[in-house]
Amino acid sequence: MATPKFAAALGAVLVALLTFLTSRTYAAVAASSTPGESNRTEILFLGTAGGPPLRLDRSEPSTLLIVDGRRYLIDCGIGTMRRMLRAGVKSEQVRTIFFTHLHADHDLGLADVMANDFFRQNVAGRREPIQIYGPPQTRELVDAAFSFITVGFRPFENLPPPTNGKFASPFVTHEVERDGVIFQDDKIRVTAAENSHYALMPPDRGKGFKSYSYRIETPHGVIVFTGDTGPSEAVERLAKGADVLVAEANTRDAQDVDKATAAMAAQSHWTPAHAKAFSAHFEVEHLDTDKVGRLARDAEVKAVLLYHYVPENRFDQAAYVTGVRKSFSGPVFAPDDLDRYCLAAGSLARCAN
Repeated sequence: MATPKFAAALGAVLVALLTFLTSRTYAAVAASSTPGESNRTEILFLGTAGGPPLRLDRSEPSTLLIVDGRRYLIDCGIGTMRRMLRAGVKSEQVRTIFFTHLHADHDLGLADVMANDFFRQNVAGRREPIQIYGPPQTRELVDAAFSFITVGFRPFENLPPPTNGKFASPFVTHEVERDGVIFQDDKIRVTAAENSHYALMPPDRGKGFKSYSYRIETPHGVIVFTGDTGPSEAVERLAKGADVLVAEANTRDAQDVDKATAAMAAQSHWTPAHAKAFSAHFEVEHLDTDKVGRLARDAEVKAVLLYHYVPENRFDQAAYVTGVRKSFSGPVFAPDDLDRYCLAAGSLARCAN
């Protein structure tokens, strides 16, 4: 049996070795980008399904924007970290995260990403800030997630590097309180506009809840992420002339809403009032394919990428595209998880590599 002193010494050696190896890997990852990423903007769909519930073939909403090799994450639903690993993306390469709103299907994957970042940073002995932008209550979300993930790291608080009994958080929160430019660096400029996703929320409950759409200007073109929203003049103005509209397509049409309402009412024994409220939520606070098409047409965008949708099969997936094309004549794509689209000189296409 190993003596306590021997076990402690062995532990210190292993920690030092792991720190050395991870530091080299961390530095190499941070300093490099994948060949072919420069001089273009990529849109990598990590999760394309609205939720809840969870699904096997599609993760919840999360999109990675890669501009000349620099990575920005928009929303972080359950499954985001697994999809990043599958795509060969190190979470520590993502230095900036944006939340459109704080519904569970858009934010519950954050803890996984934070835990992976926190582990890599601590083992490497690094403290590089990760910026997180979102609506009011984002700070509460990030603080709660950090408290949650550090429970499992507490046994290692006394290992190098020293923590003085308390872990320091590398996550820096910025709460978006109003429309306008919320972020700018040498690669992108992000403008927010509050949308209509909370339009039906009673005033006494709606205080402090905000849902944003984002217009992101890159060297290669303009991309607008609707997030979850219903018809909105503010979103139409935000999207004016954009090269790409990344739009939720929560349902195909009004008939689809009626079917979903009837199914949920039957399963849950809803009252008529409850069923009416459920239906109104999808009609007023979400977009179906016809509304997406009209938004794209009226905003004069060049191309549409759909997400936050749950097609039943390939035929149904094509039906989502057909629904948008009833009003919009430009290119329309219906991605799967891990699909990549490249934007160069204002032109959108599937990435060649």
